[in-house]
Amino acid sequence: MASIHDFALTIGQCQQGGEGPLTLDLSQVAAPDLSLLQLVESARAQARVGGGSVRLSAPAAGPLAALLGRAGFTDAMTPDDLDFWFHGDLPQ
Repeated sequence: MASIHDFALTIGQCQQGGEGPLTLDLSQVAAPDLSLLQLVESARAQARVGGGSVRLSAPAAGPLAALLGRAGFTDAMTPDDLDFWFHGDLPQ
């Protein structure tokens, strides 16, 4: 994806399709920022309201895991958040 806008459009199109869970591959995101976290959290909230689901293809690692820590996400994770972002295992 060239921009967060492209990513947002893709997520919106996938959610409208209603073809099962939306699986995001964020493993190659080299320099994530807060807009990515906001977009993913928004997609998760929309999926919960609409009866769908969003998941990551692989646990958050590297720059994404570091951003989650800097943004305070790891300080207040629910079990559902832990399963979503880290597939149940918070990195040490």
